[in-house]
Amino acid sequence: MNLKKVLVTVLKTLVTVGIFVSLFVEFGGGIVAVSRRGFADGSILYRSNPASPGFVGRMKARLTGATLPEPYVPVSRDYACTLALEGGQVFVETEAGDVVKLRALHHCVDGTLGQVLAGPNDSRKVPLAAATGATVWVEKQGVQRVPMTVADLWTEIRGLNLAVFVPWLLFATVIKFLGILANIVRWKVLLAGQGLEFGFGWLTASYFVGRFFGIVMPSTLGLDGWRLYDTIRISRKPVECATVLAVERITGLIGLIATILLFMPFADLQGRTFADVVQKLAVPLAAAVGLGLMLLLKPALFAPLIRLVPVAKVRGFLENAIRSATAYSTRRGTLLVALACAVFGQLTTMAMYFGNAMALQVEGVTMLQVFYAAAVMTLFTFLIPTAAGEGVRELMFVELLGGRIPTAKAFLIGHVGFWIEKLLLSFQGGIFLLRAPKSYQRVTREDLERLKEETAREREVRATA
Repeated sequence: MNLKKVLVTVLKTLVTVGIFVSLFVEFGGGIVAVSRRGFADGSILYRSNPASPGFVGRMKARLTGATLPEPYVPVSRDYACTLALEGGQVFVETEAGDVVKLRALHHCVDGTLGQVLAGPNDSRKVPLAAATGATVWVEKQGVQRVPMTVADLWTEIRGLNLAVFVPWLLFATVIKFLGILANIVRWKVLLAGQGLEFGFGWLTASYFVGRFFGIVMPSTLGLDGWRLYDTIRISRKPVECATVLAVERITGLIGLIATILLFMPFADLQGRTFADVVQKLAVPLAAAVGLGLMLLLKPALFAPLIRLVPVAKVRGFLENAIRSATAYSTRRGTLLVALACAVFGQLTTMAMYFGNAMALQVEGVTMLQVFYAAAVMTLFTFLIPTAAGEGVRELMFVELLGGRIPTAKAFLIGHVGFWIEKLLLSFQGGIFLLRAPKSYQRVTREDLERLKEETAREREVRATA
């Protein structure tokens, strides 16, 4: 493995770890003493004042001498849990007179603040009505991106109803398996478009071996690397095999962006940062779909523009994409089937995450919202470099749905998807590999590098011919 690949692997690992740290690590939390009476009647509970200005507004007020509104306004005890579930922050006044963030959901029972800590050094929960004395103790929320702890996840896991979880998990697995079959059909159709005929059974085995390598080995030797190796090993046509994977990626991105645009008007996730960002990018995303289709159907139109790109590496990538697309520009039927398979594959991924939500008995979000969140999550797994997309799945569901459902449930929707994809639907490749000839099992990274060099040399020969 060369230095560049080592650095990329390290970067992905660091980003993955960083995401989990940002979700779980808390600074400045702890236990604080509050008035029992004030906690019971809600007189010491507050929320942020909606009229309070942001940082720029506060600085402007200080410079101009304007009076700032109170930073907090009262919130009732009955509404505090609802506010926290919706992603709002509840504050509490301590006996020392400080106003601090309250980890409200840890004190909620049946939608109201009904429990406190057993003591100043005891994290066990007791009913508020059973607490004696004028002082009770509650959890202070420290600095953390989302109000969630590992204990919250464990509480959700222990509370799973297996009679509900297992059937929906099987549904999610089966529906994702159908999407994988659609991806294999797309691969087969595109290979046939290059005059390469492979049996569906052989392609299925190769595809799952690639998925298996994707979870047990880093970097190049993953799904695409194995499929490239396997098809070139049989056909001895490196350019055609590489072209198939390039066009497959283009159709996959078109299918993904198209589904995001399709579900965007119905998701109703306004107010969530990532959802708002994607919605503002609706026009550029639609333009990207149009350009992608034009690239597949009329690649020659882009050749003059590519020469204007100043960065040699980017220019080379775009030239390669045009060459790949040119191979299918007259095969409209092949492209139509490939695009249909790409859209279907994306829909099954979205349905898988909906199955995860049902398995976790999530309430407060619609099917369309889960579908849309899954599509946006998939897009960000391409944009954010992490190890096998891990971390991005959980982060995106927390960011998009965490204000409507408990944060721990939102996290688990994405995390269960990881285990379905990487365990339940990848280990089969290891079984296929164990039953294969030894020579088939001994593929090395040097083999892949050699195939890349062969592909590059053959492309150069064809370009100068």
